[in-house]
Amino acid sequence: MYGRMKKIACFLLLFVVGVLAGCSESTNNEPEEELQTSETAEAPTDKDSSTHSDVNVEAFEFNPDDTMAWMKAEPGQYSGEAYDEEAVKAEIDQWPEELEAEEYFSRMMALTAEDYREYQETLDSVEVEFKEISASPDEESGEEGNSLLPKLNVQILLDASGSMAGQIDGEVKMDLAKEAIAEFADHLPEDTSVSLRVYGHAGSSEEDGKEISCSTTEEVYPLGEYDKETFNEALDQFTPTGYTPIGLAMEEAADTLKEETGEDVENIIYVVSDGDETCGGDPAAVAEKLHASEVEPLINIIGFDIAESEREALEAIAEAGEGEYFRADTAQDLQETFREERSELIDRWYEWVSENVTASYEQVSEYVDLSNEYSSEAVQLSNEEEQRQRDLTRYMEEVLEDADTIAVRSMISTRAVSMRQHIHEEFLSMRQEAREKGLAIRQQVRERGLEERQELRELD
Repeated sequence: MYGRMKKIACFLLLFVVGVLAGCSESTNNEPEEELQTSETAEAPTDKDSSTHSDVNVEAFEFNPDDTMAWMKAEPGQYSGEAYDEEAVKAEIDQWPEELEAEEYFSRMMALTAEDYREYQETLDSVEVEFKEISASPDEESGEEGNSLLPKLNVQILLDASGSMAGQIDGEVKMDLAKEAIAEFADHLPEDTSVSLRVYGHAGSSEEDGKEISCSTTEEVYPLGEYDKETFNEALDQFTPTGYTPIGLAMEEAADTLKEETGEDVENIIYVVSDGDETCGGDPAAVAEKLHASEVEPLINIIGFDIAESEREALEAIAEAGEGEYFRADTAQDLQETFREERSELIDRWYEWVSENVTASYEQVSEYVDLSNEYSSEAVQLSNEEEQRQRDLTRYMEEVLEDADTIAVRSMISTRAVSMRQHIHEEFLSMRQEAREKGLAIRQQVRERGLEERQELRELD
């Protein structure tokens, strides 16, 4: 009995000592406990009211009536290649409970919205404009100077030597030549610059008149816009008289073209003659030199009632000048030669139509391809973005039990559908505008070409 009481007494004594020691320790550490309490009060809670990162939530307010604002908004923090699913989920972990669905939506966008600014900037900046229709065979080029057919300068050199006083089928060769030239000039492209130069009209066909005849050519119709009345008056100013300085006539014709150079200019010289050079010149060498110059004229020779012995020399001139030799042994042949040149103009109208129609199709295709490419990219981006965001709302359900994720998903889909519809409609409008403008241009070109070809054919 005494032993048990002694053990109990010892136990009580140890207990009291332990309590007293604990009290003493508690008293000594009181300031430290207060510091810990203070620090605990200042530490963050598990769910702060803001995300870890500084994201622009206000830029993504839910407003289904302002799709343009979403298209022009800066991308979210984790958009594009910067997307990091774990980082986004870590952000979501910090979102507070019981926010409104609209605020969760804005936070989601601020983190993961993709960049659509390039697509909207394209829609805002691209204007459907087509290049000027290239210069038609009777027009100069437009403001850009980018024409299919260059500015055309035509120099007609008419032989007025004594032999042109001869006759074919009872008619004077000079009269027939003038008649054919007048008709040819009257049907050149409307804005062609025309010049008429005569040679062999000075001096005489006698020896004492040779020097002046061989040293004289005259531009009776200066290079410029064609005027029918003035041109025909110029044709009536001379009669066949002297020698045949073809080389000199070509040199002086080229001299009037010295300012007419460049890729947008075409110079053509037509030499109408009934014989070869008779003044000692070398017209073939002159033709070769001129064609190699900056003026670079094509030199066509129309041999009118040419003796077989002289034909080869005239053909050599045309060949040296990169032109053609046309044989006209009769008045009908001469008329036919100029008709063939008119036929070439018809071909030029075909070429003009073809080139402009092709250019129209190509430009339409450029706009359509651009539109399709950007539209497809933007729609695909939106689809991927929507799916990613909807998946993230599933994660929200795991960590934010009270969040209305159904409403958030609905907002995500509403935004995505609205933006895709906007993208589709705007780029479709671009394609439709391009097709309509292209069709109008092609119709205009085809109708003009048909009208002009019919008019040229009616001249025959």
